[in-house]
Amino acid sequence: MIYDDKNFIGNVIRNARKQAKLNQSELSEKLGMSEKNLGNIENGRQYPQVNNFLRIIEVLNLSLEDFGVKLTKRTDNEAKSELISKILATPTGKIKLYNKAFNLIDEAALNN
Repeated sequence: MIYDDKNFIGNVIRNARKQAKLNQSELSEKLGMSEKNLGNIENGRQYPQVNNFLRIIEVLNLSLEDFGVKLTKRTDNEAKSELISKILATPTGKIKLYNKAFNLIDEAALNN
């Protein structure tokens, strides 16, 4: 199961930042994001955008498993949960793109 709780994600990031002996200002500079944005993520007020999430993982040397992602075969419910988490973390402007992709996949499935 992937833990898509904002507080859980924020705590993982905060703990990793502290373990790396970085303050929010230092980490936000390395990530190219505002300190306020990082603070909102760490305090569970918002999900990180996918691109920021990937940079956080890289800079803090985290893995997806640290966030509850199993790298083994997943059940349909786990895959749905992961997909929902990705959509929730996606900026509003990209939601239309996700919807278009889903529609294209559905159309392709109907034609086969």
